[in-house]
Amino acid sequence: MLSPLIHTWNLNLGYAKRLVADISDDQMAFQPAAHMNHAAWVLGHLACTADMLAAMIGAKPVCPPVWTSLFDWNSEPSSDASRYPTKAVLLKALEEAHAGVAIVLPSVPEARWSEQTPIEEVRGFLPTLGDSFVFVMAAHENMHLGQLSAWRRVQGMGRV
Repeated sequence: MLSPLIHTWNLNLGYAKRLVADISDDQMAFQPAAHMNHAAWVLGHLACTADMLAAMIGAKPVCPPVWTSLFDWNSEPSSDASRYPTKAVLLKALEEAHAGVAIVLPSVPEARWSEQTPIEEVRGFLPTLGDSFVFVMAAHENMHLGQLSAWRRVQGMGRV
């Protein structure tokens, strides 16, 4: 099942790139509705989440430590674009974080999938490392990419 999971992971990355291909840096933090997750936050959040997975399996993290508070699950997206890295920087981090996980994951012994999730806050619904990887690589990313698609549509942009 690892091969289909990595395939989905790679599809998600391609979709993320297409969703922001026609978005300028000036548009990246636009919030058409209060508290709405915008493109800058979504890309940064996904990159940091991929880094979190990378840390669990010994892959090299790529996101600067300062990004943690800017993009973690308790952060509040801001319409102040100056708070965020450029689209190019965010995409590069997402690409590198994705690649790190995809490269290292096949070498992780299968027995590790049943290990307890190291993140206590999510252990109640993602009890094992395997649960965490499948959820983050498939469901979590798709959920946020769907938000990004909706963000585009409420601004009158075409679907991707």
